[in-house]
Amino acid sequence: MRRIAVASGKGGVGRTTLVANLGIALASLGKETIIIDGSLTTPDLAILFKLEKSVYTLNDALVGDVTLADVMYPGPKRVKIVPAGVTLEQIRKARPERLAELMRQVPEKTDFVLIDVPSGLRRETVSAMRAGREVLLVATPEMTSISDAMKTRLITEFLGLTPIGVVLNRVRREEFELTRDEIRTIMNVPVLAEIPEDEKVKQALKRGKPLLELSPNSPAAKAIKQLAKKLLKVRGRAR
Repeated sequence: MRRIAVASGKGGVGRTTLVANLGIALASLGKETIIIDGSLTTPDLAILFKLEKSVYTLNDALVGDVTLADVMYPGPKRVKIVPAGVTLEQIRKARPERLAELMRQVPEKTDFVLIDVPSGLRRETVSAMRAGREVLLVATPEMTSISDAMKTRLITEFLGLTPIGVVLNRVRREEFELTRDEIRTIMNVPVLAEIPEDEKVKQALKRGKPLLELSPNSPAAKAIKQLAKKLLKVRGRAR
């Protein structure tokens, strides 16, 4: 089983949308995949998959009211989604420090667990990272985003984790953007994928459907599917 914490140094880089669609792509390849929303104070996965009215969420499992199996909901291509609660009451009751312990309840037949790690240096950020064994960094090809991703990388290494690579999202090929080679040199990790800026992503968000469901042949969707295939071959290691 591979537990991958998907992290970014700052918000707005499309991390959650990438996690959602990458999970669907892995499930489409026949891999038993679970997506977990580790962003307990600013949850978005529930909204992306229309699970905001779920009776039980990850927040309930973290306080021991229910099991992890009770908060797994079916998604496209048989991917399983573990949403975080979106109400203030649900947010208040969450205990992010128990997330790593909760991983013991993941079914043994699972191939991939993708954990959407909130940005910043909050307690829930560290807790979500600790729940993973590998870290996949997400950034846009701009200096400020890469600088923030570097800070996140330092946190992962402090926790004894090795980043398996960085995904460049919302790539527009404009002059001000850093090149793939420049980013690989700065980050000292492989660039696993370049996801292009794609109007279909915005359309999918507006319609409340995952990109891979709405526009599976769009440029961004194709790049995400290629990333899923690459992840089958690339593996990090925990120290």
